[in-house]
Amino acid sequence: MNKNVMSAALAAAVVSAAGNVSAGQYLSGDFHNHTTCSDGSTSVKTLTRKSLEYLDWFIHVGHSGRGARDCRVSDFLYLNRDSEYNRGLWVNSLPAGAADIKGDVRYDTMRNGAQVESMWRWQSLQEFNLGDIVEERNMPGNEDKSAFLGVEWVVPGHEHSSNSISAGQYGESPNSDALAQFEYCFARNSDDTSQGGGQGWTCELSEQGNNTIKSLFAGRPEEGTADYNSTLVGGINIDDGGEHVKSTAAVLWMQENFPGAAFAVQSHVERQGAFIAQDDEGYNVEHMRDWNTVAPDVAFGFESQPGHQAVYDRGSYNAGRPTAGLFTYGGTGCYGAAEAARPGLHFDGTPLTQADFAAGSEYEVIPDNMDPAKVTLCRPGVRTMWDAMLSEGRRFWFFASSDWHSRGSFGPLDFESTNDFWPGEYQQNFVWIEDAEAEDRAQAIVDGLRTGNSFTVQGQLISGDLEFKACTRQQCATMGETLAVRRGQMVHVLLEVTDPAGKNNSKYSFANPSLLQIGMNVPLNEPELAQVDLIMGAVGTELNPTDPEYYNPLAPASTRIVKTWDDLGGSGHGWGHRWAHRKAEKDNRIKLLYSFRATEDAYVRARGSNIPAATPNERDMYGNPLADNLSDNILCEDAACPPHVNGVLTADVEAWADIWFHTNPIFIELK
Repeated sequence: MNKNVMSAALAAAVVSAAGNVSAGQYLSGDFHNHTTCSDGSTSVKTLTRKSLEYLDWFIHVGHSGRGARDCRVSDFLYLNRDSEYNRGLWVNSLPAGAADIKGDVRYDTMRNGAQVESMWRWQSLQEFNLGDIVEERNMPGNEDKSAFLGVEWVVPGHEHSSNSISAGQYGESPNSDALAQFEYCFARNSDDTSQGGGQGWTCELSEQGNNTIKSLFAGRPEEGTADYNSTLVGGINIDDGGEHVKSTAAVLWMQENFPGAAFAVQSHVERQGAFIAQDDEGYNVEHMRDWNTVAPDVAFGFESQPGHQAVYDRGSYNAGRPTAGLFTYGGTGCYGAAEAARPGLHFDGTPLTQADFAAGSEYEVIPDNMDPAKVTLCRPGVRTMWDAMLSEGRRFWFFASSDWHSRGSFGPLDFESTNDFWPGEYQQNFVWIEDAEAEDRAQAIVDGLRTGNSFTVQGQLISGDLEFKACTRQQCATMGETLAVRRGQMVHVLLEVTDPAGKNNSKYSFANPSLLQIGMNVPLNEPELAQVDLIMGAVGTELNPTDPEYYNPLAPASTRIVKTWDDLGGSGHGWGHRWAHRKAEKDNRIKLLYSFRATEDAYVRARGSNIPAATPNERDMYGNPLADNLSDNILCEDAACPPHVNGVLTADVEAWADIWFHTNPIFIELK
């Protein structure tokens, strides 16, 4: 039997076990991006319109706080401080009578010396942003598309999180009042005490919820005041420095007040390195566990695959911050794609010192004046922080985003980029939506995100028709679900993907420099699936803060690659397998099977890439991604290689050269 195709008898059994087929479907989307509401280069309408060209659903977010720029103005040149286009000011462009700034009036001094009013972000969310999104989603041709509003929350004690509350955003009178109140209550970079410009907004938890927070943080004074409600003055706490307690109270507030309608997915979680109280930057594993413990229906995942994939330091991750893991690994952060040590420590548990960062040392890329407590070391492997949480049985999902701001040194309509790709142009979250025509489309999207029945794809490596399930002969479960089995029962894991023929969204057609290193001549815009790994881990009990392992980001040693497939067929560019058959019959579907006997509670997840194991500067011998700064050792010597990469594999060319898909897990539970 071909190892990529299961037997006809087993196939029939698996199909029959699946039972009734849902009318749902995987739909692609993005929930982290920016407009001129904060520091992006395009208006809400422009970004919504462009994103829906690539995607099925779109959630616009922008930073918390306040701003003096008009969200309705596309200002492609605003990053140039001398640009005549740097004029997107609320006071200049709102209609007469509409420039009343609610709450405390603030002033910014512009470069020309003028003072202009700034608007609180909650006001722009409530009064100006959603209308533009509604107008675009109602345009002819968008009948099957969904779009609504979120916010990239500037998080007390940490950095950022992509959030939304679906309540009110569809229907006869769409509104974003719920989201605006959340922003008023919990934005770290806001000291507004106006109760929403007189709307009476306050920010208490219920007594039961506050007791939950007090219990979680008892004996952990470094995280903030455990009695959250006691910190409120006039219904709000505006003293946010180092307040991880407040961030945890915030996600619980969402779950208490808008159950089932809200989500908070921590953004680019590795970017600012380890958490240090009062720094308001990093996330450690205990912070993800805290959120997920108190609000599992809201804090159900993280964005470990950041946007900014075309930045010279991929993902805008670098050793100078220092990013946890220092760099991305195959475009994904260390927490989702490599193994992390505890902050400030070597993997053997000995403390880091500044001598470890000196010239000639192993970590000389880190500034030698860096506080060692801020540094989280990472290494290639599959015992990731994500797997550490899955090994507790936590339903905690992996997501990606564009983090669109601009194309860097290029214009928004150029195909080159040194910063970002349009939402959906490069990265996509494919999420199973049960009813794409639901009356409340926003609620349907949030429901889909929560289930974990989703996967991410870079560079159109595979199509959106992936099928991943674990089955007995009686039943099946897919991503985010649990398959209940008897001890010793056979479990069959099936992964089906389509490796699409033809070109992806890249405009670069020269040979992939990464693959040229191993003698493979594959056009950059015609990627081929080279390797797929099935990763499995044992599931134990959920940890709590009294357990030292609660603070350990390294997954148990039981986490391992249990199956690798690396003979998947190809186009003839490099592999030469089955090309005549596939081309003639348009057979681009790949079926992969792994069977095992259930002996313990476990989970399985899958990943795949266009670059095989042991490729220099890209993969270790097992196929794990290496740190992306190593791509600078790969030459880009083709005559068509663009000047902005300076002859090496970096920026947008690196992004298109090294692409992945990642699935969310399926859980196996012994009866």
